Amino acid sequence: MRRIAPWALVVLSLTVGLASIPGAALAQAVPQDSAALEEAYNKAFQDLFGDPGNLDKSFRFAELAVQKGNYEAAITSLERMLLVNPDLPRVRLELGVLYFRIGSYQISRTYLQRVKESPDVPPEVQARVQTFLEEIDKRLTRSVFSGTVFTGGRYTTNANAGPTSTSVLAGGVPANLGDQFTRQSDYNLFGTVTVDHKYDLQTQRQEFVESSGTVYASEQRDEKQLDIMLGEINTGVRFPILMDALEGATMKPYLVGSSIFLQDGRYLTTHGLGINVTLPWHKRLSTNGTVELREEKFRNDSNRPTASQQSGEEASLRLTTSYLLDERTQLLGQLGILNQDAQTRFNAYGEKMIGGGVARIIPLDGIWEKPVTVALTGQRVISDYRGPNTAVDPNNTRFDKEWRLSMIGSLPLGEDWTAIANVQRNIVDSNQPNFQYNATSVSVGLQYQF
Repeated sequence: MRRIAPWALVVLSLTVGLASIPGAALAQAVPQDSAALEEAYNKAFQDLFGDPGNLDKSFRFAELAVQKGNYEAAITSLERMLLVNPDLPRVRLELGVLYFRIGSYQISRTYLQRVKESPDVPPEVQARVQTFLEEIDKRLTRSVFSGTVFTGGRYTTNANAGPTSTSVLAGGVPANLGDQFTRQSDYNLFGTVTVDHKYDLQTQRQEFVESSGTVYASEQRDEKQLDIMLGEINTGVRFPILMDALEGATMKPYLVGSSIFLQDGRYLTTHGLGINVTLPWHKRLSTNGTVELREEKFRNDSNRPTASQQSGEEASLRLTTSYLLDERTQLLGQLGILNQDAQTRFNAYGEKMIGGGVARIIPLDGIWEKPVTVALTGQRVISDYRGPNTAVDPNNTRFDKEWRLSMIGSLPLGEDWTAIANVQRNIVDSNQPNFQYNATSVSVGLQYQF
């Protein structure tokens, strides 16, 4: 009988398991043709049923079961192999990874620890086993903190979102703005800190309390009225749904609140609730959706004496679908719908967004040991306001069409540090010249992940 598998070829479930660890999603194996896979799986089952003590047939069936996503069947087959021959460290490795994949971390640790203690394990396998053991330690800890710190600088050609031209409307009559009220270029320094907390409720349904807090601040060089500080926090319980039909599907109802300060004065506070749903349709296809309802309260000050007229309820729906084209390329599709109520009709509007993008991992062989990731995205946004603003044009209601285009590049500098550059272009076409504008911004910064 041939050897089960040399260490260099132990890929039955190792890739599948690693795909569950954050940051490894683009490393998933591309599945075979479903019809051919189903036929091979059924044949392997019949072969094993006729000769259950054959280790080769057991291992072949386990391989195909993993490709089908039937991890329980693969586990059963591999454990039967250990009953026939307990001295199979390669099989223990596969079992450790499969138990990790289904969330049985204690059993996974037992198998993987045995593999680590085996005398003939190659260094590269030892390293991967250690990665799993470290991840298991994190997941068995009831309370886990993680987050990012990102800081850098940005230049924009239109910091104040000013109109492109000095020719505008005032009461429906053509008028001219002073140059100081049109678009103004500026630089700023910015920083953002995000802290995530996950608390395991240790229920049989694998429920977690997930909380996240973000603080963002930027300071302009010239346009000081645009200095901003934002804080937001949300918390809720994430739990599995559709367990029999869709493995890995989850839902999280949550509470959310935020506050924005402009030029050291409180500008906006919000509170509300939302629901987030993740739906992994396939190894390569998943959808993330969020429905949210917020109460927004704007505050007047000397620079914005009518800001409170924007106060009202905001309802939104956001959908993002991700498709893994291959191990280095990811496609994105986006859809968004927003309804913004306000105290005055000309501040209330509905918004529709459709977008897409592509992310590509590009090796830098001979230049840098880690690959760069480049993402291109584009969005088309339509904004339809509810009533005319008499100060601008009493006979026409504002209607905007906008393009949002961006290119983001990220380059890992180490285990925790990443350099990120972003170029963004916004083009707004409006039926009222007061709101027509375009802007290009370029930002660079460093991100630290903990």
